[in-house]
Amino acid sequence: MTEKAAFRADIKARTAALSLVYLADSDRGILKSLLALPEFQAARRVFLYISFGREVDTRALIDLCRKLKKPVAAPTNLNAGRMDFALLERPLSELPTGVYGIPQPPDDAVRVTPEAGDLVVVPALCYDRERYRLGRGGGYYDRFLADCPAFKLGLCREELVVDSVPRESHDRRVDCLVTEKNVLR
Repeated sequence: MTEKAAFRADIKARTAALSLVYLADSDRGILKSLLALPEFQAARRVFLYISFGREVDTRALIDLCRKLKKPVAAPTNLNAGRMDFALLERPLSELPTGVYGIPQPPDDAVRVTPEAGDLVVVPALCYDRERYRLGRGGGYYDRFLADCPAFKLGLCREELVVDSVPRESHDRRVDCLVTEKNVLR
């Protein structure tokens, strides 16, 4: 087992052990901190993942963005190692299930590309204090972020922020990391 694979297994076990009360409390704290960020307030559009399982909740953020009239886009088309984003214009309950069982915009949704002035929320199993992430291992986000001009933001529960994640040359860090207790830039 590689160092990254072993680290990933450890983080998944740590995540599984977190209490439901902590998950809900940290979700609320992270959302509150995120909403206070000037980059969120100024963002024209928000590109984000649709949370599932024990990931930091983005569903409340999607609802809030819709109320604020900020267009929201989510990943779609994970074919051939490539990830595109498309606008979320339907209720989450009406979205088709995509690769890995994650809801995604339908095939006919409008494709969009992040630009300067947009905000991209990047998922991870965990982050380190230097804002590097440990993903699920597909490399989709690292490839996507390599040339992304938008402001890149990570969300992570404080209990899952580590001193250092195993890194490779292609790994990308985010511009800002938000937990329920800290904002790291």
